[in-house]
Amino acid sequence: MNGLRKGSKDLIKEMNRFIVINLIRKSGRISRSDVSKITKMSLSTITYIVDGLMSVDLVREVGVATSTGGRRPVLLEFNADYGYTVGVKIEEKRVLFALTNLNADILNLVEKKFNRFDNIQDVVAMIAGEIKELLQNADKPMEQLMGIGIAASGLINRQEGTIVRSSMLGWENVPLCQLLSEQLNNIPVFIDKNVNAYTMAELWYGEGKDLSNFLCISVGAGLGMSLVVNKKIYYGESGGAGEFGHTVMKIGGYPCHCGQKGCLEMYASEFYLLNRGSEIKESYPETIIEDFSFEEVSKGAENGDALAIELMKSFGENLGYGILNAINALNPHTILLIGEGMKYKHLFLDTAVDIARKNFFSAAKIQTEIRPTELGDDSWLKGAALLAITHLFQAPIYEESKSILN
Repeated sequence: MNGLRKGSKDLIKEMNRFIVINLIRKSGRISRSDVSKITKMSLSTITYIVDGLMSVDLVREVGVATSTGGRRPVLLEFNADYGYTVGVKIEEKRVLFALTNLNADILNLVEKKFNRFDNIQDVVAMIAGEIKELLQNADKPMEQLMGIGIAASGLINRQEGTIVRSSMLGWENVPLCQLLSEQLNNIPVFIDKNVNAYTMAELWYGEGKDLSNFLCISVGAGLGMSLVVNKKIYYGESGGAGEFGHTVMKIGGYPCHCGQKGCLEMYASEFYLLNRGSEIKESYPETIIEDFSFEEVSKGAENGDALAIELMKSFGENLGYGILNAINALNPHTILLIGEGMKYKHLFLDTAVDIARKNFFSAAKIQTEIRPTELGDDSWLKGAALLAITHLFQAPIYEESKSILN
C-alpha cells in the first residue's frame, strides 16, 4: 500500500475535484447548483472545478432542467466514453472478456477457451492478445484503455495483484496483474475474487445500492460468498473472507480440491451432482443422466428422471443448511443468490429457502430476505470492469496512486 500523502492546499483541491466528478458520475445528470448544495462547496468553486473537467472532456453540458420559475439550470453529465476498461473473468475452462465504457456499460463481449494447465506466461499472452483484439475490433485505440479488472477464483492479494492460491485453477503465487500489465504498456490491472466482482456490480447497479449489510452467495460450478458490511466488501485479514464453500458440511465427507474433506462446495455446487450421482446411479437403472452437469441433471429432473429429481432435492437441502449457517454466523439483512446455477432455481430454491428460514433469528421473528439477484450473467464482467473504474476515481490520498485526474 502506498503511503498517505501529506495535507496541503493542492491535496484539498484534488480532493474537491474528485468529490465533484464522482457526484456527477453517480448522479447521471445534475446541475451546478445541486452539486454545490450537496457538496457544500460554493457555487464559484463548483464552477471553477466543472470548467476544468469540461476542458478535458470528462464532463459535458446536456441540456437544461425543468424549473418552477426563473432561469432553468444547465445539466451536467459525466462523459463515460472518455476512456474504456476491460473486464476479464477467468473460469476453469474459459476466459470471458468485456470491453466497457467508464460506466461499466458493456460494448463488446468475447469468450476464449483455455487450458488452465498451460504455462502461465502462455495464458497471460493469450489474455493480452485477446484484449488487444477486442479493442481493435471495436475501433478503440490502446491509448484510451484506462484499466483492466480481473475476476478469478481463489485467495487473492488485491494489493499485490497476485493469485495466492486457486485450487480450482491449480495456480499458486501468480503475479497476474504485473505480468499482464507488462504486456500491455503498463496499463493498470486490478484483481479480486469473482464473487466480489459480482458484488461490486450489485453495489453499483443492483439491489446492493439500497442495502448496507448483505451477502452474495454464488451457486454453480463452485460455491462462493461475498460479505458487505456498511456498504463495503469485507475482506478479512488476508483478503480471503467469504470462503463459504470451504466451511465443512460433513466430517470426513467428499474430498475437496482445496485439500479438505466434506466442504460445503462438495455438497451444494455442481460437484455434488457428480459426487452423489456417481454413488447412487446403480440404484436408478432407468436414468439417462451421464455427465452430471447442472444442465443435464436439471433437464432430467424437468423430464421426470428419478435420479435427477433426487439429486436436485438433496442439493436444495444441502444448500439450505449452508445458507442457514451463514445467517446464524453473520446475521445479514439480505442474501442475494447469484451464479449460473440459479438458472435452475425452480428445482431447488424453495427447498433451500424453507430450511434456511428456520434459523436462530427466526424464533425472535427476525427474518433474513433470501432471493435471487435481479442482475444478469454479464454482471461478473461489469463487476470486473468496476474493479478498474473505482480505482480510477478513488480519492488521491496515497503517494503515487494512479487515477483519472493524474
